[in-house]
Amino acid sequence: MKNPSKKGRIGDDDSLFGLLSSYKSHVTYLSLYRSESDDAILLLITDNPGRWSVMEKEHYSGFRAMKRLEIGVNRLSVKYLLPEHLIKTSGPMLGMKLPPNRVVIVNNIDNEGYFILRAPLKFAGEFIQYVRKTIGMSPQKKYEVLEKCLSEIT
Repeated sequence: MKNPSKKGRIGDDDSLFGLLSSYKSHVTYLSLYRSESDDAILLLITDNPGRWSVMEKEHYSGFRAMKRLEIGVNRLSVKYLLPEHLIKTSGPMLGMKLPPNRVVIVNNIDNEGYFILRAPLKFAGEFIQYVRKTIGMSPQKKYEVLEKCLSEIT
């Protein structure tokens, strides 16, 4: 028979995963699209993969989705974070060093739930590096991002 006093109380998990568990339902989906004809690359960040249908609009019809193998990742999502968290902490350029006059930003995160960053195709390496870095983010870094966003709210 187990002694109930040795068992920890429910909700007293102070480990990093215990602290992140309240944000378990938060997921961010990243997707890269490229267009050889437009000489452009595009990063789409959403909270729901159903919003990838925005890419079916006619001004994005020349873009094709890059495969995970091309990007070098095994998934295209980040647990415990919302797109708003990434955008608030790293800014609208997402921390990439891109020329502001060559970048198009579509921030519909509040209205329609997606964020688009478009740049010339020669910056594809920086986009791929950002996606790899974001997807491979450690739990400590995710918690730091959450703390920054929560501290701005209060």
